[in-house]
Amino acid sequence: MKAYVFDLDGTLINSVEAHVSTWVISLKHVGYDVRSDDVKKLIGLSGRDIVFGLAGEDGLMKYEIIRWLKNKGYLHEIAKGNVEVFPCAIELITYLKSKGMRVGLASSTPNYLLIHVTEIFGIIDYFDVIVGGDEVEHGKPHPEIFLRAFSKLGVRPCDGAVVGDTLYDVIPANKIGAFSILVQQGSNTLTQHVVGNQEYSSPLLKVSSLCELLEVVRTHT
Repeated sequence: MKAYVFDLDGTLINSVEAHVSTWVISLKHVGYDVRSDDVKKLIGLSGRDIVFGLAGEDGLMKYEIIRWLKNKGYLHEIAKGNVEVFPCAIELITYLKSKGMRVGLASSTPNYLLIHVTEIFGIIDYFDVIVGGDEVEHGKPHPEIFLRAFSKLGVRPCDGAVVGDTLYDVIPANKIGAFSILVQQGSNTLTQHVVGNQEYSSPLLKVSSLCELLEVVRTHT
């Protein structure tokens, strides 16, 4: 393996519940009552796809105000200490880099927020490249964001791994021939609708935490 590309939310930081609650609140503010369970199924997609999935075309017409409210609420959740870096995240990335591997971050979050959040948690400098959702035309589960990350890393997808917490990470990883790793930790559960071809929906490796993944990597490097 020459490179690892990580998802952020639910993979490196325990932000899923904060994202869910702030989407619910921001949508309610403009007149849409949505259930937390329905929002959680869409976490991992782009903001526009989440809003479309919950409020349709009408919701997209109000996307800018919804997004502004959502970002403001999410940053407030971070300030309150409700979002933290998962155990072993930094140790894992540091270990990979010590072995000469390239490390990237590919998140549906737009760069203006992604860079800010990674700076808040002091993890931005651990990545060789960062790709935000606004850098690509097609959001997850389309593989464009991972293809861009591997391209910027100078590594073929077949020589790398994708680490994520949802099917929206697993499916595109499998489609481009990368080694797909599913991390299900904390309260995260695989609740997403299966999208795309069923044959691509099974991860090549499933672990319960980043600490477990670190042990696996140490064993095989």
